[in-house]
Amino acid sequence: MDEPGSILMANHGYCSQELVNLCLIGYSAQNVFNDTIDLDGKILKGVREQQDIGLLTLYEYYKVFEVGSYLKNAKSGVWVICSESHYSVLFSKTGSSSAYQKIDLYYYDSLGNQDSLYELTVHPDSGFQSSDDDPPLELCIRTRWKNAKVDWNGAEPLL
Repeated sequence: MDEPGSILMANHGYCSQELVNLCLIGYSAQNVFNDTIDLDGKILKGVREQQDIGLLTLYEYYKVFEVGSYLKNAKSGVWVICSESHYSVLFSKTGSSSAYQKIDLYYYDSLGNQDSLYELTVHPDSGFQSSDDDPPLELCIRTRWKNAKVDWNGAEPLL
């Protein structure tokens, strides 16, 4: 862990970012930005290299923090989604893609009592402007694919 006294479990039994990073990247970095940041002599440590499994979060949409490209551009095309205090998964069957290419993604939320995967088609850089009224998953997706239109392919969008 980067700092003495850091914890893996936060208040109310929630995972700390250190625990999430330990599971995703194999070490308990406190932050999700790339590399390190020097903040007036205090070195803040982030993710050291591009990862196989990524992270997209609603916290970035609300500008609480920024996820670095090492986690956004997951090599495998699998992302853990942190939205509304729990985690779910978004993945591509064809692996990762450019931020500018259309991509089919599949979404699963174990707390959502889903019978099947949601299949979404993301049309990057389509000029779509986000609104706080958009489904949280779409807001997370747009932290990776800017201004993307998200097509739920006939399914009712998750709110």
